Amino acid sequence: MYRKISIGCAFLLAAIQLQAQSVKTLTLKEAIDLGYTNSKQLMVSNAKVKEAQAKLDQAKDKALPELGISGTFLHINTPNVSFSNSTTDNSGSSDSPLASLANLHNIGLAQVSASMPVFNGMRIRNTKVMNDYLQQAAQYDAQTTKSDVAVNTIKAVYQYYELTQSRKTIEENLKHEQQRVVEFKNQEAQGLLARNDRLKAELQANNVELALTEVSNSVKLAEYNLNILLGLPDDTSIQLDTTGIFTLSKLTTWEESLQAGLTNRTELKSADFQVKASDSGYKIAKANRLPTLNVSAGYANVYIPNVMTVTNALNAGVSLKYSITGAIHAKHSMHEAKARYEQASAYQQIASDNVKVDIRQKYLKCQEMLDKLAINQRAIEQAQENFQISQNKYKQGLLILSDYLDADVALLRSQINYVTTKAESMIAYYELQESIGTLQ
Repeated sequence: MYRKISIGCAFLLAAIQLQAQSVKTLTLKEAIDLGYTNSKQLMVSNAKVKEAQAKLDQAKDKALPELGISGTFLHINTPNVSFSNSTTDNSGSSDSPLASLANLHNIGLAQVSASMPVFNGMRIRNTKVMNDYLQQAAQYDAQTTKSDVAVNTIKAVYQYYELTQSRKTIEENLKHEQQRVVEFKNQEAQGLLARNDRLKAELQANNVELALTEVSNSVKLAEYNLNILLGLPDDTSIQLDTTGIFTLSKLTTWEESLQAGLTNRTELKSADFQVKASDSGYKIAKANRLPTLNVSAGYANVYIPNVMTVTNALNAGVSLKYSITGAIHAKHSMHEAKARYEQASAYQQIASDNVKVDIRQKYLKCQEMLDKLAINQRAIEQAQENFQISQNKYKQGLLILSDYLDADVALLRSQINYVTTKAESMIAYYELQESIGTLQ
């Protein structure tokens, strides 16, 4: 009775656990989209784009007139005021026109002003141009990050596929090994097989079981990492939808790949805008050697009780300023800006060289993996045929057990190698697409 209750509770707990673990069927495109949505690196890049856009907007604002409104009200105590060259009558009052200041207690001032730069060495224009270049560079940097996120997600998906298929292959092989052990035990019991041969079969089954334990642990780790990467719950069980994920487009030639990469790579476009921004920075530093010209206008009302009231006071003017010290010191900021320009130009050349090397490496790697895939496909056929021949010879007593088991191991190894190469060839293909800037 207690045994039945225990078994029932075990099944109930297993059912609850299975229900708690969600299962996610995932296509490659869905994985990439989830990678975009949950990528912390892409969030940082997008925030940098917003920051660059805000700086560009600030630079544009500098070209607009500056408007200001001010108001002042002062309350003054009763001061002791005496005026020279003035007479005082018997009542104590003075005949000076400034005598009213002695009773001054309040002053009010209201003013509206506007000013606009006419010429400042093209500093405002070049600042706007520089920030425009930096904003475009930030956008291309974000695209580079997005491409990196896509290729990393693709690698994680295919590596997970590789491990799950390897586990499946080992599980099937373990069933055959265990079945062979059962057959050998029966033959040993009948006196048809030496104990040593049965132990060899058991040892090989144990080795396969150990391999299954290792790959199963790797599958769990890969699944957990994929869940983190895609922003899924940690306990999500992933089932890959493999429909169409091994379809390859026709590869371009090396020359076409190189030309496409030099045209499409966002790192090169970003580096180009960085150079242009540095050139504008040099022009900004150079502007410190030039004078500035501003126009201004204002409107003011003044109220001083018992003294005067001023309304509709309009003013307008032009101001010219030239800083001799600033012009002398400008050469240092110009040297700094020039050094930044040279750094950006050198980085652009380095980026171009790195792109060329990267494309070459990825192109050769893709060709290598496609060749390996064809070789491993032939290797499976050869290993299967070798295993069948070895099995038949062993049953006929024409082959020792060690050679028969070696043929079985060779077949398992060829099957795993094919699964591994199949996944890695797709990774190499997508890495090549990323290197030439055509990864979608």
